[in-house]
Amino acid sequence: MDIIVKLPIFLLLGFIVFSLAEGMYFLAKDDGAVDKTRVVRALTVRIALSLALFALLILGHFSGLLNPHAL
Repeated sequence: MDIIVKLPIFLLLGFIVFSLAEGMYFLAKDDGAVDKTRVVRALTVRIALSLALFALLILGHFSGLLNPHAL
């Protein structure tokens, strides 16, 4: 697998982890005085990024760029 294929996958994974940590921070430390929807917004972004990653993996598989190890 070339770096051109790996880079977007790793970037999306990094953004997913960052969004999850952001939602956890807002849930644990935020008192909700400024904006009460920050937790929901962070988790919505995480779900959207996860769906984009899944679509990218499916597209890579069907285009032949990504192959499973057990051929």
